[in-house]
Amino acid sequence: MTAAIGGAAPMYWRERKTLLACFLGQRGFKTKLGSHGKLVPCYPFPEEAILALSRAVEYAEMRERPRGRIPRLRGIRRERARETMEQAMSRSSQRSLWLSPPEIRDLLECYGIRVVETASATTADEAAIQASKIGFPVAVKLLSSTISHKTDVGGVILDLNSDGEVKQAFNNITANLAKIGRDKEMEGVTLQRMVKGGVETIVGVTQDPSFGPLMMFGSGGIYAELVKDVSLRLHPLTDLDASEMVRSIKMAKLLEGYRGSPPGDLEAIEDLLLRLSAMVEDLPQIDELDFNPVKIMPKGEGYRLLDARIMVR
Repeated sequence: MTAAIGGAAPMYWRERKTLLACFLGQRGFKTKLGSHGKLVPCYPFPEEAILALSRAVEYAEMRERPRGRIPRLRGIRRERARETMEQAMSRSSQRSLWLSPPEIRDLLECYGIRVVETASATTADEAAIQASKIGFPVAVKLLSSTISHKTDVGGVILDLNSDGEVKQAFNNITANLAKIGRDKEMEGVTLQRMVKGGVETIVGVTQDPSFGPLMMFGSGGIYAELVKDVSLRLHPLTDLDASEMVRSIKMAKLLEGYRGSPPGDLEAIEDLLLRLSAMVEDLPQIDELDFNPVKIMPKGEGYRLLDARIMVR
């Protein structure tokens, strides 16, 4: 591609080259160049002409890329998922509704999305019993349908190794909420076996008023909103979309193995993205979804989904 500064070089028409003209300071100026009198785009500054060329190149490259395919996924129970969604939405007349942990777990199981073993409890004693069943060490997290960021309110306590520590964690979370006047929003706690290692990522879905569902993948954990290292794609995802999403973030080098660290199981996380895309396709009631963190384990070990939130309307 060639930009003609000042509208020179009509020979480019014979060579079938892209031609742009630049008349300094003349915004909206139109001209015809060459022996055929073709209308040429004109720009007041060279920078704008170059930017236009770069956008055209990007668009051409995008059209030449393989489109990929939407794979057929095994083990999906769509009817069961629809029943779970209908039951969840029938329990409230509110326009927006956060699904409960059991409802989320049922939906994810219908789509073959693996979640770390989780139990819930409403008292300190019950929490200790559930922790013993899961096996130590465990993490205790606030259970609340109204508080999204549990860490911000002291609602997450990790590496607990005994019944006594679990009971104390339950009481500490209750006290932390009471300090800020939100103890009535506590519905109990969830307990999970601690997951060591892995790289924390985030997977999500949001609704764009113009384009519909947007799929997100990026760096996760408590710094996800601070770092904002994410990639976005329009729904539905193809196999190439999922692969590009995983490999296009800044943290991709870490996932592929960086300075001696083991490469992550990228195929597993791609499968998660594709299954999530299928779930969004089947259940249009999903308005917002957030998996954070999803720990990508070393190659061959899959991923560990530690926390999930789903809003429907």
